[in-house]
Amino acid sequence: MRPPLDIEKKLKQEDLVELPMDEKFFEAMHDKIMASIEKTEVKPLSRWAKTWVFLETKAKPHRATARKVIKTGFVGLALSMALGLAGLSAKVYHDVHVAQNATNQSRIIQEAKQNPTEWSELVISYQDSNDFYADVLSQQNDLQTLVEIDRVLTESL
Repeated sequence: MRPPLDIEKKLKQEDLVELPMDEKFFEAMHDKIMASIEKTEVKPLSRWAKTWVFLETKAKPHRATARKVIKTGFVGLALSMALGLAGLSAKVYHDVHVAQNATNQSRIIQEAKQNPTEWSELVISYQDSNDFYADVLSQQNDLQTLVEIDRVLTESL
């Protein structure tokens, strides 16, 4: 099957052109290019004739500003959600802590009601040195000066 003639013509037009490798040819081509450049008058293009890439900043559409606003909105939303979740977790932790303390207190009270003698021994057995000195001083009613208090405490040791 033979391709149509239009395709053959187009392919023939697109064939590679062989340029002469003579130095005179290139010099003549250079001279023609330079002559056309000298004749050409360069006029500044209007701002609207330029492509979007080369537009001045003032003439660019406000897409970048809109993107910044959207990104800032998303960042603000994420930060507010993070802070909200942190506050919520702190509240949950506090509520669990309060509930645990209430549970512990109710267990202590139940244990104290079931075994009051053991519980009272546990409570009474806890005493530090300050409690001891306070007991010694509470037994003496006639102490009025620091010297007398010091004397009583040194005698009790």
